[in-house]
Parts: sequence; C-alpha cells; structure tokens
Amino acid sequence: MAISIDHKLTAMMALFAAPHNMPPLIQQQPPHSSDYGVRINHPTSYDDNPSFKGPLVLQEMASSDVHRRRIRGHYLNDAKLKDTFFDENNIKQPIQLSSNASTTTIIKSIVDHLAKNDAPVDVKEVAESTEFYLRTGKRLLGAARRILNNKSNEREYNDTNIITIHDLCAGHGLTGMLFVACNPPRDKSRGEHIRAVLVDRSKPQSHEIVRDIISEVCPWVNTNSVKFVSSSLEHYVSTAKVERGSSIIISTHACGSLTDDVLRFSVDQQAAAVAVMPCCYTGTDAGVPYGLRRILGVSLSADVRRSFFMQSEGYHVDFATIPRAITPMNRIVIAEQRK
Repeated sequence: MAISIDHKLTAMMALFAAPHNMPPLIQQQPPHSSDYGVRINHPTSYDDNPSFKGPLVLQEMASSDVHRRRIRGHYLNDAKLKDTFFDENNIKQPIQLSSNASTTTIIKSIVDHLAKNDAPVDVKEVAESTEFYLRTGKRLLGAARRILNNKSNEREYNDTNIITIHDLCAGHGLTGMLFVACNPPRDKSRGEHIRAVLVDRSKPQSHEIVRDIISEVCPWVNTNSVKFVSSSLEHYVSTAKVERGSSIIISTHACGSLTDDVLRFSVDQQAAAVAVMPCCYTGTDAGVPYGLRRILGVSLSADVRRSFFMQSEGYHVDFATIPRAITPMNRIVIAEQRK
C-alpha cells in the first residue's frame, strides 16, 4: 500500500517539474466557418432596438400605446422640452427656415412647431415618422439619384428631374412630407426636385393641418410639392403610371398583405427604392418552409420571404429598425436598385 502511494507521489512531482514550454493541453484552433454567428459591435451589426436619432426620445414602456397622446401633451409633461421651447406667454413664433438648413435643424424645427401648434398627431406617430426617415432617407434618395444620373442623356430641367415619394397607406402623411421637408429645392444644377404623393382611403382632417404647420417652417412643403390621393391601395396601384423621373415607395404599418401589395407595386413602378415597416403579420408567412417558421417565428419569416422576393426582382435588400419604444413592430425592409 505504501509503495503504491509513493509511486503516485513520484508521478505527480514529475508532472509539476515538467518544462514550462510544453504545449498547452488544449490547443487554440482557428474559428470554423460553422462557428460564425451575427456580427456584434460592428458597423454593419443589426440592432433590433437602436437608440433614437431624432429630437424625440420616448421611454420604453410596457405598451407603446402609452405614447398615443398628442405631441403638445408630451412637451408639456417633459420639463426639459417645456422649459426650452415654450416662453412664459406661450406665443407662437414660427421660424421660417432657409433651403440650406441642415436635416437636424429641419426635423427639430418641425417637431417643435407641431407641438407648439397642438397639431392633431400623437407623439408616437411623430417619433415613428422622424426615425423612419432618418434611417431610410439617405439610402432611398441615393438610389433614386443614381437612377436620375443613369437617365442623364435625356435630362433637362423638367419632369424627368423629379423624385416622387409614394407614401402608401399614409394616414396624415407626415412621413412622406418629411422627405419633402428635409430635401428642399436648391440650386437647379443639383438636378432634382422632391415631391410626395400620399395615398390612403380617405384624407383625414389632420393632413391639411399638419401640412400647413410644416409649411410655416418649410415653405417648400405646399400643395405643389405634396399631393393627397384618396383611394384604396388596390385602385391606386392598378391605375398609377410609371414615373418619368425616379420614384421611391414607402409605407409604415400597412396591415398584413397590404405590405406585399406595396412591394409588388414597387416592382411594377420600377421604383428606385422601397422601404416598408410591416405590421399585422397573421398569415403573411405563407410559403415559408415550416422549419424556418418554427425557428424565426411568423413576422421574421414573412419579412425573409419578402426580402427574397425583392432580391429576385433585382433589388439589393437590407433590414433596419427604429427604437422599440415607439412600436414593437419596428423592423424596416429596405430594397434598392443597384444597376
């Protein structure tokens, strides 16, 4: 018994006395391609709940419906916004911007003026529109300008220089109007004008009020640059003609399969770019393999299907998001022509 213990002690001592330059017991292997997951802390990382970019910052609540109160009420209940915006007499003093104003200045001025004039829009809707524009505008307009440049051999300063924003299922139309507001007509040599066509079943009374308030800050947002069409989506897409200039299609929270109608219309219009933020996903994952639906769930499965459809039509497709505090249905499908 004593001999057995001595042998064990001798073996242990030999182990600890081994040279320190021996290779480790477990060698580090280079990562295998099967180990790669989503990118984290990278410029191209996908963030499903990004920080706010615009002037409105909403707190994430148990339900985003908490933010369904008018924009003025939000300002009055926020000490910082109230103190920095309202004077003691609450006098309305619109500041008309020049066409050289920055996007940051334009959006902040519009949001402040909507609040000051008690515009009939919820703070949730204002935040949704501003965040949607700030995450899609540059990419969508870049694609549209590329299309215009490709038509340079036939361009004069006429209707072929127009970029048309089709805001479908537009509601009051704030999102489409922000595209016009943030891209004022400048020197003609720049080569394009932005106009918006807002489409919904009926024109809400809030549309003209919101448009006129924005016009006080951005006078280029007017009846010449913004048109409201009262029409069902089905009728509009069946009668609309292909634009001579360049077109962009946007839609925020077109219910269910209406988002798919918007995407098909984009293809039929040969739109330069499209951005949709879907909602009401029930049944929209039809055609997606069962295994994917089980792993991804209904909503992401539906948007993956939509992205493959747009890719098959020649579009470069990507996803973006707005802060979840605005809405849990915060994913944006963006598709651009890159010919």
